[in-house]
Amino acid sequence: MGRHRQQRVRSVRRLRQLAAADRLHRHQGLNVHTNGCFVPEHRSLDSARQGAHLWALPSGATAGAVVARPERQLFPRLDPLHAFAQRLRDLRETAGNPPYKAMAHRTGRSRTALSDAAGGDHLPSWETVVAYVSHCGGEPNQFRLDWERIRDLREGPAEGPDADIGELTNLPRRPAGLFVGRTATLAALDPAPETDPATVGVVVHGLGGVGKTEAVLQYAQARRSRYTPLWWATADTEDNLAQSLAAFTRTVHRTWPTSAGVTDAAAWALRWFASHDGWLLVLDNVVDPAVIAEVLAAAARGRVIATSRRELDWRAIGLAPLRLDVLDRPLSLNLLLDRTGRRGERAELAQLAADVGDLPLALTHAASYLVERRHVSVAEYRLRLAEQPARLLGAPTQAHPTDDSVARTWQMSITALAEADTLAIDLLDIIAYLAPDTIPVRLLAHLGPDALAVDDALTAAVSYSLITRDESTLHMHRLVQTVIRAGHHHAGPCSAAVAILLAAMPPGNPEADVSAWPAWSQIAPHIEAVAARLRSPTAPADDPELTAKAGRLLGVCGLYQRGQGRYETALALMRQGAECLERVLGREHVDVIAAQYLLAGGLWSAGRFAEALELGSSTWHARRRLLGPEHPDTLANASYVALGYRELGRLDDALELTTSTLDARLRTAGPDDPGTLQSRNNLAGCLRALGRHEQALALYESNLADRIRVLGPQHPDTLQSRHNLAGGLLAVGRESEAIEQYLDTLSSRRLVLGAEHPDTLHTQHLLASAYSTLGRTDDAIALFEATLRSRRQLLGPSHPDTGKTEQAFNSLRRSGPSG
Repeated sequence: MGRHRQQRVRSVRRLRQLAAADRLHRHQGLNVHTNGCFVPEHRSLDSARQGAHLWALPSGATAGAVVARPERQLFPRLDPLHAFAQRLRDLRETAGNPPYKAMAHRTGRSRTALSDAAGGDHLPSWETVVAYVSHCGGEPNQFRLDWERIRDLREGPAEGPDADIGELTNLPRRPAGLFVGRTATLAALDPAPETDPATVGVVVHGLGGVGKTEAVLQYAQARRSRYTPLWWATADTEDNLAQSLAAFTRTVHRTWPTSAGVTDAAAWALRWFASHDGWLLVLDNVVDPAVIAEVLAAAARGRVIATSRRELDWRAIGLAPLRLDVLDRPLSLNLLLDRTGRRGERAELAQLAADVGDLPLALTHAASYLVERRHVSVAEYRLRLAEQPARLLGAPTQAHPTDDSVARTWQMSITALAEADTLAIDLLDIIAYLAPDTIPVRLLAHLGPDALAVDDALTAAVSYSLITRDESTLHMHRLVQTVIRAGHHHAGPCSAAVAILLAAMPPGNPEADVSAWPAWSQIAPHIEAVAARLRSPTAPADDPELTAKAGRLLGVCGLYQRGQGRYETALALMRQGAECLERVLGREHVDVIAAQYLLAGGLWSAGRFAEALELGSSTWHARRRLLGPEHPDTLANASYVALGYRELGRLDDALELTTSTLDARLRTAGPDDPGTLQSRNNLAGCLRALGRHEQALALYESNLADRIRVLGPQHPDTLQSRHNLAGGLLAVGRESEAIEQYLDTLSSRRLVLGAEHPDTLHTQHLLASAYSTLGRTDDAIALFEATLRSRRQLLGPSHPDTGKTEQAFNSLRRSGPSG
């Protein structure tokens, strides 16, 4: 059964229940409100009455029998409109109660219009009165005077015995006592002198929980003396808006008939607003602009302020948009400090503000939670939030148990969006696993029937403020992501997120292919976010396919991060990727061995040399066993094991393994293969370490020429050869040439790799050492100091490379500047 058909069936059942309850309680003078509560008959809602009319069956009738619809009870003494309707009923009874269907056939008026004429809810048109009365044998002119009097009362100018409206207001609650960071917002709510005449007010819009209603409450309280009256209307549905406007009518027009329908009362309120100056009408929580269209049409002489989660073309309906965003971090921290009083936990509160993305509702909820549970530390609250986000975000506070929770605030928007666009929900499910900011739209472009469908779906999600969008990227608040993920009970959305990131990975070596770095920089934060989701206590249920795909994704991203010098991040990704693959494929699978080899490289870059050599040797032996001694992967592994031997002082072992690896690569891949060229570079390094400087220099020079020819002058491997050649020149006493080579290499590495890249800083460090050797102490100190600052920031203070620079800088500074 389709969703809409199910909704219609539920509506029918509900109306039947209302009608049954209406008959049961009629002898008590009670009727049924649409929410199931009993209210006095003269205040019952029109929808409940209409439901009773439509579905009540006379005693003895069966469903399916064609019966006359019972007419509602009227109160002629209380309401002139009811008295008029009773006169029409009496006339029809005198005429023998002709069926409305027959009357419609004879008069040309619709059956609904004729029955509603005697219903007491709406004043019928004069043409309908003439047709009704004439068919029943009456004289229409005898009804004219009463009809005009009621028309003037209900449809004429909104005048009446007004209450004292000088300070009339109906704010739903007192504004919060602690309110920070919205000074500019409150100022923007004041009418501007240069406002476009077509603009009748402002709409404060933004993400649910960002504080739209609170901001308008603060404004209304602060400016209440400016407006006469100040009326607050809930505008999420037509019914709620009509009820709010009807309440205004009954408050201002003291003699308004208590039995009159909501529609007439709301219409009178609009006429009042259209004919009076100086008022403020707040339309809270607008979902559909069509609901407030009539209000805006009547608003020329007053001011309207609306709130909405929707991001729409508000100017088209006369409202100036005012977007409300989350608080700045210092304001978030001050809010938590002031609300909780926990100044001894300032650092933890700052971390909590980051956890909840500076969202005012979440900050307030967290503060209330901590105030009501003094035994819970901020660190414990953060742990609970990480482990059970749905429970904490859905929990009411003791002080305001009826307020919407953080989770419910967005769930209403998500539900509404699901009814409007199912593709949008599918996309949000995937976005929930990515980083919250700067999500490339291109990642999602192929996930719908076509690019236009995806664009429409994202536009729908933006319209509900569940995401924001600029030209090429999306943003979703981290707590919205949390709420969406909490509703997932399978690995499908997370697996889809991994799949789109795998598809977006540029081809080639992410460590050396400089041209691919911009693309990698866009997707790397999202790969790291997926890694964090998979590590979290709320991770999706273990799924072998997801785990295997994630293992490959994390390992390659780790290689990219190593190339950027972010060694600890790279190491964490490589380790997690290797663990994922081993869990699915087993320890002896070639893909697992490859992931372990990457991890060994990550350990080496992080300065953990002994661990790196141990793991690298293990993967080398495994590859010799599984792939053979001359497989390209085995030879690559052997090459880096030989490097490990050299750096740890095992020079004879390094020379032997480097030479054998070079010979194998020459046989299997040829002299111009990049791997062969790397082995030649490594052999030159071994010769230099053994003090065979002239042989090393000759090999450095020939290998540089070959790399320029094969790879080009600006390839990272070519720059490596230029860097090593400078060291070779310095080793044989050709200092001026070495300095020149270092300067050229530094300039090229800054241009190609960036000024803060680890390789650039390595060249910079050795250039400073060369300056020191030549007695250019001032130049050396300045360059060492700049290198130390950059290495501390990039690698951290404990990395061996940082230590080397710090030691050289301090030693040279103690020796004093050059004279």
